[in-house]
Amino acid sequence: METAIRTAMTTLGAELLEGLLAADSGHRGPRIDCGAGHDAGFVGYRDKMIDTVLGPITLRRAYYHCPDCRHGLAPLDVALEVTGMSLSPGLASMTARAGTAVPFAQAAALLSDLAGITLTTKRVERAAEAAGTAAATAITEKTQAILTRQLIPLPPAAPVADKLYIAVDGTGVPMTPTETTGRAGKHPDGRARTREAKLAALFTQSRLDVDGKPIRDPDSTSYLATLDPITVFADLVDAEAQLRGADHIR
Repeated sequence: METAIRTAMTTLGAELLEGLLAADSGHRGPRIDCGAGHDAGFVGYRDKMIDTVLGPITLRRAYYHCPDCRHGLAPLDVALEVTGMSLSPGLASMTARAGTAVPFAQAAALLSDLAGITLTTKRVERAAEAAGTAAATAITEKTQAILTRQLIPLPPAAPVADKLYIAVDGTGVPMTPTETTGRAGKHPDGRARTREAKLAALFTQSRLDVDGKPIRDPDSTSYLATLDPITVFADLVDAEAQLRGADHIR
């Protein structure tokens, strides 16, 4: 009964969501900017299937084509953040969370059991990797902005912690052959079987316990992890330390 009711409610929710989204077809006139400085002309309306947390829905949206760039675009896809994607932002987030917790096949099974959503293992993999790539890009851009002083981190809120700790380490992680192509390793055939995951934990300390030993401030730890070279890792740690208020902590 529970499962049947949940299925009925999500089906109803998908219909409601589809109706709400139909209020805007994405039509922006006969011509729009293609994003590269050219005009894209309105071609017609095309359907797109999107999987959501409520189940599959169909978007009927305006489609434009740029003859100079030779590609099409749909303004509604951009507005809904589904350009080139078949998962809604909500479902993509759920899928990425599951895909980081367990192997992709198990993540697909979890989504089916817990949310009633059926996705192939490959779609879970693509969603998780796309989210990881986007997160890595955002972190890299923020790091460079901090190191080039284009972004000045705000001073930490008072009272300022007495100490900032930075703990770093690295360990070899087994990899598939495609991830170690061209890398030298310790295996007898000279090839690498692992790559080094570099890890950092940053946390503050403001007080001591009754024995005079330092106590980590609650919920103060932030983490970094990368497979990139040590120079990149050093920049990440430097920027994170600045974000954590290293310039203001004793």
